[in-house]
Order: sequence, then C-alpha cells, then structure tokens
Amino acid sequence: MAVNGKANKLTRLIKEQKKEEKQTLKLGTVWDLGEGYNLTVEALDTKASPRQAWLSLNKDGKVLENKVVNEGDVYTYVEKSVSGESDVPIFVTYVESIFTGGEGMSALVQLRYTWLTSQNVLEVKAGDKLGVFEVKEANENYLLLYNKDKTINLDQNTVQALYGDLKFRVADSSTALRFYPIIEQTIQAAPKAQLKAASTTVTAIAPTATQTLATPAPASIQAAAQTAVQTSTAAPVKTATENTPVKKLLGFWGFYAMLGLTAAAYFTLRKKD
Repeated sequence: MAVNGKANKLTRLIKEQKKEEKQTLKLGTVWDLGEGYNLTVEALDTKASPRQAWLSLNKDGKVLENKVVNEGDVYTYVEKSVSGESDVPIFVTYVESIFTGGEGMSALVQLRYTWLTSQNVLEVKAGDKLGVFEVKEANENYLLLYNKDKTINLDQNTVQALYGDLKFRVADSSTALRFYPIIEQTIQAAPKAQLKAASTTVTAIAPTATQTLATPAPASIQAAAQTAVQTSTAAPVKTATENTPVKKLLGFWGFYAMLGLTAAAYFTLRKKD
C-alpha cells in the first residue's frame, strides 16, 4: 500500500480479511493481528442502544488506543506520523454485530473488512535497485522502473523473477507472446489440519479500490471524532500481445502498470528473515 496515497512511500498489509471472512470475539479475547499488534475486547454491552463494544488496540504490550464503538461503526486508528506523513490510517475494522450467543452464553462481537498496515515504510528513490529493475523516476504519483542492465527472458511457458515475489508468467504459445504479472506465495498449513506440506497459491495482480467511511462518534464513554479514510488505485494498464514469438525483452519499459497504489502495493513484498 502507498502511505497516504504516496506512490514512493510503500508499506505492506499485515492483516487483511477477505470479503467473506468474519472474526467473532468474546469478552477478554485477544486477536493477534501480526507484527506485535493485537486487538482486545475489554467490554461488551448488548443492552445499550445501539449495542457497544470497548476495544483496545495494542502493539508490543503498549496500548495505542482504547475505543468504544457502536454496532455498525467503522473503527479507524490513525497514527499521527509515519515516515514524514501526518495522520496515517493504519488499522480499520467494521463492527458488523454485537450479540449474545444464547442462554447462559457470553456476549460476542463480530468484525469484518479488517486491515492493518505496517509502519515499516520503504521510501523509493531514483537509482534504487529493485530486483531486475532500477528506479528511473519516483514521486508521489508514480514509479517508473526499467531493466537497464538486465535482460528479462520471455521464453514460452516460463515464470521469470522480477522483484521479491513478483514475477512474469509467460503463456505456452508458439505463435504469440502473452505474459502477465503474478505473485507466488507459500502459505503455511494450519496445525489443526495436520497437512504434510504447505500449499502454494498463484495470484494474478489486479488493481483494487477500498473506501472506508468516517467513523461516527459513539454516544457514550468516548466521543473522539474519526477521520475519513479513502484510498484508490490507478486503472490497470493493458499489455499488448505480439503475433510472433519473442525470446528476450531488452530495455523493458512496460512497468507503467505499477503506477500509483497498484504498483506500490506489490513492490513492498520484501520478506524479512
């Protein structure tokens, strides 16, 4: 992701719930979000109207914020300063419902659309080396990368490494050159599943757009105003196909597809040992 929409300041998503995912938490539950962040349910009130949850966002044992949110609220935590940028939203979750599970059961809160970004920011500058690429231009609006000194082979039915997990997959065609960017990720099997090996997934890159509305101030306990958050991505750039096979691609300039936030998101995939 681009920090405050700046394409030359990149960070990665630590946590992102899929559209269909829901996280159900009961009183006292600590939700581990990654990189030392966790969310704790301090209290739940199912008799209030609207129903309320007291959530505590922590990092490395330090409380970042205590927040009382209503059912139906979007809770956004904004960091005052990140890599020279002010008021950066780093955590967002939607409080879909607060309810009692049944007679004699604890109250529960259900969260959706949660995402959290790292505060470890990569500031990209002209001249930086990113895999096979060198950064020619880097500004708030876009990054321009090119493979000045390195050749990218586009042999039929191959996968060519570009930067980190970012690669090109070349079609198995002898009459036309077709290729597209992918990210390969190895996902560790869950212990309960008792799988013998991790599974590998391949995902084609597609630009996305996320819009988070401002969080209404809760009616009781705390009335801190929330800041509206809106991020967008550049439109996808189509890759032209050729009628004849091409074995090598020199001086490749086709990385305008990395414009804006779409490029920003995938060039942050720098793994840590």
